[in-house]
Parts: sequence; C-alpha cells; structure tokens
Amino acid sequence: MSVTSLFPDADPEALAQRRPSAPLDAIDWAALAGPLLVALPGAGCSPAVLGALYATGWTVQPVDWAQPPHSPYSCDPSAVAQRLADGLRARVQDREAGPVVLLGYSVGGALALMTALQPQLPLAGVVTGNTGAHSRHHGDPGFPQRVREAWTRSAQQAFLQACFASPPPSALWQQLCDYLASLPPAALLQSLEGLRAVDLSAQLPSLQCPVLVLHGERDQRRSVADAQELAACIGHAQLQLLPGGHTPMVDCPQQYLQALHPFLQSLRSTRLSHPASAT
Repeated sequence: MSVTSLFPDADPEALAQRRPSAPLDAIDWAALAGPLLVALPGAGCSPAVLGALYATGWTVQPVDWAQPPHSPYSCDPSAVAQRLADGLRARVQDREAGPVVLLGYSVGGALALMTALQPQLPLAGVVTGNTGAHSRHHGDPGFPQRVREAWTRSAQQAFLQACFASPPPSALWQQLCDYLASLPPAALLQSLEGLRAVDLSAQLPSLQCPVLVLHGERDQRRSVADAQELAACIGHAQLQLLPGGHTPMVDCPQQYLQALHPFLQSLRSTRLSHPASAT
C-alpha cells in the first residue's frame, strides 16, 4: 500500500521515518534511536493496516507479532506481551535513546496495555484503540467458534469487512486477505481465546505513563461503552471518539492523526523539559 495514496499532504520527512513491518523477533530495537512509535495490529490483520501512520520526529515501526505462515511463537496475548517487553526493555530503559510509545488497536491495543504493565518498562506513553479492559461485551462472541469449525475464505473476508466502516483501498484489502489466508487458524485461535481469558480491570490503574484511547464510534465489535470503561479503569487516560469503525486509522485517517500527533508532541515536550524522567 502506498502511504501517499492515503496521505497526499504528509510530511515527506515524517514518511521517511516509517519503517517497513518486521517480525517481532527480527527487530533490532537498539538500532532505532530517537522517539520510537511501536505499532501493533489486531489479531488476523496484516501490519499493512498500520502502514500509513506517521508522526514528524518519530520512527514508526509496525510489528508482525503473529508471523504467518509458520507462526513460530505462541500468539497468546500474554506470551506476545512478554516477548515484546523482553525485547524492548533495554531500549526503553536507555534514557539517552529517546522515548518509546506503544500503539495498537483491537488485540494490538490490548497487547500495548499488557506490555506496558510488564515490570521495569518505563514507557513514555501508550495509544490504544477499539479494545477493552476485558472481552465480556465483545460484539462477536462466536468468532472463535467460526475459526475452529468453518474458517472458509468467505468467512475470512466477512471478518475483514466487519473491521471497516467503509471498504478500504483495494491494494490494502488484498494484502489483508492474503495475510489472513496465510495465518494458521490455530495461531489465530490462540490470540482470540487468550484475549477472552484476560481481564485487565484490576491492573490498569497501576499504569503510570500517559495513555490515549482512540475509538471508532461505528465499531461493530467494540462499543463506545468499552472505550469509556477502559479509560475509566486507567483513570488518567485521554479518550477521543472518531468517525470510523473498528480500524479508524484506515476509516478516518486524518481525524486519527489529528488526535495522535498532539499526544505524541506532548510526550516529546515533557521529555525535553524533564530529561531525567522515566516517562
């Protein structure tokens, strides 16, 4: 997918700092100096869905945490969060290297929160969206059963269609379809069933870093009430509703970036004003 097809007026310097997606275990975090935005897609979604993110002064690194077709590691969210935290810890603790922010949506949003809750990981901030503190009110409770019993090509496409309020660009759609078809159903089930076993409500108040909760109001899977409950659990989180669906960075990219950029800028400003701060 061409970034300029979605963002014709994007800052060329900012776009130049957007790195291609990479498997989690293949990223050399120590080599990514300066402000770093780690972007995590939802379960079953190619990191290409985050490929048009940009922010001036920030390196954007989309992460393929499922790694089809082989998916060599567990895709259970708890295991992924621990792997990500273990890989990032030295980079995050290096105060001279620059701030690190985790960004994710859907299962990727839960991964961002679960990673931020890992010990000795002083992140500068978290951006999460279209997820929740738990999955009790998920709008598609039968999803794991469909993956287990009837995960046909048409079922895969129906799942992807429900991720968007309007059809995504054709090139992105093809990437998403191909990625999902290559993902072993067992790996997808690990992420879906693992997430449904998680309730972060009691842990979220302990988050110390700034948190931005972005949520598409037309989401068929996660309601606005989920976003409001998530923000309330964190306490100090900022909540902003957007005119999109489950994947607002594609449905309404300009509004998404208009919410994201001031948050990131505030983190950089705080870091420059308080260079010795852990957050």
